[in-house]
Amino acid sequence: MIEFLLSIFYFTIFCFIISKITFFKDDKIPNRWFMIIFGIKVIVSILLTVIYSEYYNNRDKSDIFKYFDDSLAIFEALETNPLDYVKMVLGLDFDYKYFTVNYYQYMYHWTRPYSSDLISDSHIIIRFNAFVRLFSFGYFQVHNVFINFVSLMGLTLFYKAFKAFLPNKEKVLFYSIFLVPSILFWGSGLLKESIIFFALGILISNFLKITKQFKVINLICITVAIILLIYTKMYLLVALSVPILGYLMNQVLSFKKAIYGYLTSISLFLLSINIVPLIIPKLNFVSQISNKQQAFSKYIKTVETNSGFTIPELTDGVSILLAIPNSLLNTIIRPFLWECNSLFVYLSAIENIGILCLIVLAFSFRKKMTFKQQNIFFFNLFFVFILFSIIGLTTPVFGAIMRYKIPGMLLLLIALLLLVDLEKIKAKHAFLKRIL
Repeated sequence: MIEFLLSIFYFTIFCFIISKITFFKDDKIPNRWFMIIFGIKVIVSILLTVIYSEYYNNRDKSDIFKYFDDSLAIFEALETNPLDYVKMVLGLDFDYKYFTVNYYQYMYHWTRPYSSDLISDSHIIIRFNAFVRLFSFGYFQVHNVFINFVSLMGLTLFYKAFKAFLPNKEKVLFYSIFLVPSILFWGSGLLKESIIFFALGILISNFLKITKQFKVINLICITVAIILLIYTKMYLLVALSVPILGYLMNQVLSFKKAIYGYLTSISLFLLSINIVPLIIPKLNFVSQISNKQQAFSKYIKTVETNSGFTIPELTDGVSILLAIPNSLLNTIIRPFLWECNSLFVYLSAIENIGILCLIVLAFSFRKKMTFKQQNIFFFNLFFVFILFSIIGLTTPVFGAIMRYKIPGMLLLLIALLLLVDLEKIKAKHAFLKRIL
């Protein structure tokens, strides 16, 4: 009962914040829509909690529980050594031996046995939970309320960032960002995806602002977002590097066609991943991709999974290039219906079919885009191409793929929305005018 009342209390506070601050005010979308979405996300997070409780017999293997449980070791430092607590939450734990001996050795997931990342991506969600424990008194559902407000802010930043490129498409943009099943489901739980949406929303929205007018506050926000992404999923920064450089090139060099900036950018990217390792061996992109694939393959041998499959082993740059078409197939199209053996995988397959139908629809009713729209269109597509390639190259589990690809799914849907002529569709199907 206390957990329920405390969750309602914080939910009410966040709804009050949504109703009052200008961040959630919009001239096209009613303010109450954001509160409704927040409520839906909290309900979905409860559903996700129930599913994880039923699916995982061992709490220690459940992503939404294991990082929550580990955060207790940090939080308990507040009573004995508050300064240690602050340092760990803020990532200022530079004396790693001291903190390992006193705190981290008592966690089960601070250090992962099969990790190829330069920085562990489990730390940020553990730190988040340790911070929220200040308000939750250890009640799990309160953490769901907090993480969903963080996710809501991130997704709202996506809406604000792309709204300027999509006049008269604001409602469909809102639906695409907030109501697509996989984005809603995986972006509503006590998982890293919510923090990823928050960081990506900050980074992309402030990047687009700073290309119009330089402000120090935008640069600070971009720096904070980059730090968050380093501590969650560093490969997202790799996937963003090409479209960011391509967008800037089009802004500065004024190419006749927007695609030229991105082709130049990806050429420089391919050149750099061959030169940088000669200077900084740890930043060997090919080795990182290969190691990540091997780490994931080792991990699934120790953890039971119903949706694993075999992918070609990566050994060098040539093997990676040859494997990219198959990696995109695995990420965009698979699993096929006949490969499904669980409800989650079936739902993923059905959503993939839906996305393919939307791609056909967008090209069937495509419109001529302005240069500004083309620039952001290719920004999204190149991000999706690189992200989906990395995921497909390294992840031999359909269940993991459908989680990892949702940031790319979000930008893919926005790209299709840029391409499609909604007025043609409305003219053909008049009933859509009411909802679109």
